[in-house]
Amino acid sequence: MKKKNTALVSFSDIINEVNRRRLFCDDKEGSLFKYIRKNFNKSDSETSRRILAAKTLRLVPNADKALAKKQVTLTNLAEVSSLVDGIKSNKKKNEILSSIVGKTQTQTRELVEKLTGKKRATRPQTRSHSDGSLRIHLTLVGQTAKDYQFIKEQLSNKGLYSTEDIIGHAITGTAAIIRKKTASLGSRKSKPITNSRTISAAIKKAVITRSGNKCENCGSKYNLHFDHITPHSMGGASTIGNLRHLCSNCNARAAIVALSQQKMDLYINQS
Repeated sequence: MKKKNTALVSFSDIINEVNRRRLFCDDKEGSLFKYIRKNFNKSDSETSRRILAAKTLRLVPNADKALAKKQVTLTNLAEVSSLVDGIKSNKKKNEILSSIVGKTQTQTRELVEKLTGKKRATRPQTRSHSDGSLRIHLTLVGQTAKDYQFIKEQLSNKGLYSTEDIIGHAITGTAAIIRKKTASLGSRKSKPITNSRTISAAIKKAVITRSGNKCENCGSKYNLHFDHITPHSMGGASTIGNLRHLCSNCNARAAIVALSQQKMDLYINQS
């Protein structure tokens, strides 16, 4: 008799619960990915695979039993994560699960590509160096590959030919756009406030200055929100002292703590 993969199922249950309650924010980590990398000493690929597989286990009713019995692998469950996401019918989900029983990773990936009509893009491999440089190995597919060729042709007129030139030009341009949008938050003229939930441009600017344009809990620079420490629904005002800059995950965790997990499950953790 084959030994069951109960440990993998249990670990996936932990991942799903940590994500549902956004507990990684209590550890000053802005994402589930960083939390797993730090606390369970997993590589980037191992971490991604476990997060995606855990999602499949949560979405597909019989996936945990199939994994425990070694009918499917963690890798294959990760491969079909995007496929089962958004499907409402449990019957359809289980049909997809049945289709990958005994399949290799390559066979499962080919199945997903056939059903979605899209070739799966590989996750870029990155390696940081002591001099501050970052080496990235990635594969471009579909429209992204076509856009790369188009940009290469356009930039060749400016003497920019190498991949480093092209990607650097694109990254610098995108960063400039994001910085401009962020800076404009504090430069807009204030308007008369008729709703106490509204945050004036001056107060937004003050909060951004205080936070350094980072999440004031975990330090993330992405997907930031202005959060009421005492929720607006509980009488909290839109003042500097009652506002903080939080990333979306830390914002969700704060809401869970303030308003209860049960209530916030109606607004988050729906996919």
